[in-house]
Amino acid sequence: MSDHKKEYSNLTDLMGAVQIMGKFQTIHNIIRPDFLVLLRITEEQKSNEKEFDALYRACLTRFFTLIEADIYGLNQLDMYDGYDDKKDRFIEKFKETYKQICKTWKKEELQKKYFDSKLQGIIELKKKRDDLVHPKEVEHIHRASDKDFQVLKTVFEDYDQFINDLMNDFFLGTTIDSASVFS
Repeated sequence: MSDHKKEYSNLTDLMGAVQIMGKFQTIHNIIRPDFLVLLRITEEQKSNEKEFDALYRACLTRFFTLIEADIYGLNQLDMYDGYDDKKDRFIEKFKETYKQICKTWKKEELQKKYFDSKLQGIIELKKKRDDLVHPKEVEHIHRASDKDFQVLKTVFEDYDQFINDLMNDFFLGTTIDSASVFS
């Protein structure tokens, strides 16, 4: 069996974790394909400035919907100390969630590699998303450029690969003492 698993001491806890994991996967697998469709439609509208702008802005906000859903779901499975979904700032939740998950599932090297080379892209896009969601200046309602759209797609692809690598070889388990089952 894999080293990348979390063991539960009893069947009840394991079944609870399986339900949480199933819910996490279901939500992720609804939002992610929606986002991929949105990226495709945005790509198709590059020559139409008004539609491209609107779709780019929709992509920017929707990308963080996916990440926030992932963070919430993973914290339900294996919460980091002090987790507060309402009070913790996004980047803190992002870092602490993936540190916790990667530590538990013995994938710290994956987390370190992603944080060292890709986290800055998330941070920069988050600032743009925050400007867009809470505009104080006209410039905060970002106009799309091919370069900005390519950056968004690259940051998504990097995040998507990180999640795929994290979830690959990712198991929940329990050890049951056969004597307790038959007594």
